[in-house]
Amino acid sequence: MGKQVKNCWIALALIFWQLLSGCSSSDDDTPDVALSDISGVWLEYAYLCSDGYFVDISDTGDCIYFDFARPNTFNQYTINDGQKEMSMQGTWTFNPETSMASIKEPRGWDLEISFTFKDANDATLYIKGKTDNQTRTIKAKRISQ
Repeated sequence: MGKQVKNCWIALALIFWQLLSGCSSSDDDTPDVALSDISGVWLEYAYLCSDGYFVDISDTGDCIYFDFARPNTFNQYTINDGQKEMSMQGTWTFNPETSMASIKEPRGWDLEISFTFKDANDATLYIKGKTDNQTRTIKAKRISQ
């Protein structure tokens, strides 16, 4: 009798384990990578200078905007005299496991942007581009989603 009870418990444990592991959803409509983690407009408010500290530029008007629009359109621009001046356009993907965004630009000036989040709307961005001018570290705040 004791052996039968033990076997029942083992069988129940195995059934329970199969139920738990079978609960993950795999809908074809659900993207593998959640784009919403960084979507929105991010405004640069400081940059890392060559002396190793961040320079606050939030009140200078020289800030760069990074627009990660859904589903995957990317725009980088400044605003001068109330007008957007585009410096880069393309598409983006984001891997939440690595906090890395990949920007594909039609002319080949692709970027890799690594996010270190202070909170959901404040992050340090490590931007790696094809040239030294594109490669930089900034602090940015999400100003819209």
